[in-house]
This record gives sequence, C-alpha cells and structure tokens, in this order.
Amino acid sequence: MARTAAEVWEIWLEMWNEDPKAALKIVGDDFRVHLPSKAAVFDTSGIRDGAALAEWVAGFRSKFASLRYETDFGPVQDGELAVWRWYGTAECLGRTGWPSDVPGGTIHWSGVDILRIVDGRVTEAWTQGVETDEVPSNATHREQR
Repeated sequence: MARTAAEVWEIWLEMWNEDPKAALKIVGDDFRVHLPSKAAVFDTSGIRDGAALAEWVAGFRSKFASLRYETDFGPVQDGELAVWRWYGTAECLGRTGWPSDVPGGTIHWSGVDILRIVDGRVTEAWTQGVETDEVPSNATHREQR
C-alpha cells in the first residue's frame, strides 16, 4: 500500500530530525533534489537515491550541535505534488561558513518543501529556506516518533 503525503512527510521529518537513513524508506532510485540555482551553497548533483540523500542530510546535520524541523502547515496537495511550510532551528558550531553561523548562536529558518510523490515514494524534492527571527505562531512543535 502506498503511503499518503502526510505519512511521507512524517518520514521526511524523521530523516531530518532523527535518522538520515530514514530516506531509504521513502526515496527510490532516480531521485532528484532541486535548490535555488543562484542561492545554492550545496552541490546536489550526486544525490540520485535514498542512500545519497541520507549521506547529504547527515553531512548537513553534522554542521550543527542540534537541528530540528517542525511543520508550519501542509500538506497542500495537487496530484503527485505536495507542499509543506516548515520551520527549523539549529545551534551553531561555526562550520557552514555562513555569516550567521556563530558558535553557540542559534539560527532559525522558515521555508517550503515541495515533494513529488509517486507510489508512496519521493521522486523529486524542491526546497527553499530563509533565515528568520520569527517563530510561526501555528507551528506544530510536536514530538516526532
């Protein structure tokens, strides 16, 4: 039985918040991830399956003392595409090279992920995030599994 968009998103958050290898549950071969071309600071050209995505997520997570994403709202779904707005928080270690990544400081992001879900598996992902000073008032802030 194919997973619903909401079930896929719960595993997507598990991947980012707890275990990057959760990507193996929902991402198959011939996967693509898209970042904004002018603002992208990460090369995603080699991410073509769940194992590569898990490795990339683990590398990103290693740049912070803590990293947590929460759902602001979603999914909004149209056919194979589902959209979520998220909120993220990370404790900085100074490993990214970003001006705001000051050891001991905190970064807050908000953003949108669009996932193409085919037969319960993510085949494409588009993501865009921006640093923010605000915590969305309607963020779910619930514990993940």
